Amino acid sequence: MPNLFEVHAQRPAGLANHIWKIFVSFIENFPVMTKNKITDLLGGSKVLGKPKDLDDLAEEGLPKQSLVFFMTQVNLDERRLFNYLDVTKRTLDNYKPKERLRLYISDRLIHLAELYAKGKEIFNSLEYFNEWLNRPSIDFHGEKPIELINTRRGIDEILRTLGRIEHGILA
Repeated sequence: MPNLFEVHAQRPAGLANHIWKIFVSFIENFPVMTKNKITDLLGGSKVLGKPKDLDDLAEEGLPKQSLVFFMTQVNLDERRLFNYLDVTKRTLDNYKPKERLRLYISDRLIHLAELYAKGKEIFNSLEYFNEWLNRPSIDFHGEKPIELINTRRGIDEILRTLGRIEHGILA
């Protein structure tokens, strides 16, 4: 969530007070998921170094340590994770700890971290989010949401559903 003191300090000159109050109220009541929540699941600054844009991180390639850290945080089974990343365990084992993953793998891992960060934000814990992922859902025609974690499109569908849950919109 943005620092509200900074938001108030950035008020443009000449902007009507009532419009500014509406803007600040919106910021306070509808926090935006920051990239920090995503990068925290990938090891934060300890693993990733100084903060960078997520696209830059993908292009540069995430260190293998990010993947290892992510796996310990989210409790997603290896088979499903490696299937989504479209890589074998053997290939990943060949990477050295600080070696950078390919763009394709890094981009998909960031996308998956975005899903888990959003789930953690909505369910207040990764444990509750994982529980939701593993229960049949009417939103997915009785399928478990976790079954959709095999394509970007599936993850986007889960993210849309989380957005509806976040805003109180029923199926």
